[in-house]
Amino acid sequence: MVKAVGLVMAVQGGGGLINNVAGGGKSWFVLNHLGLPTSLTLLGHVLLLVAGLALLGRGGVPAWLKGGD
Repeated sequence: MVKAVGLVMAVQGGGGLINNVAGGGKSWFVLNHLGLPTSLTLLGHVLLLVAGLALLGRGGVPAWLKGGD
């Protein structure tokens, strides 16, 4: 469940950040619909991305990345 929340947060943060940097067209990213100033929206997207990646990485290194037999 934690990884699912992390994935959603990372997608919302990263996608929203890309959307705003690339021109800010219509989107489904939550922070774009709150009416915040642009600087706060960008900061929020960065924080969501970082928090989401932290939750995704919380489980440690996946076994397939560790290598070995």
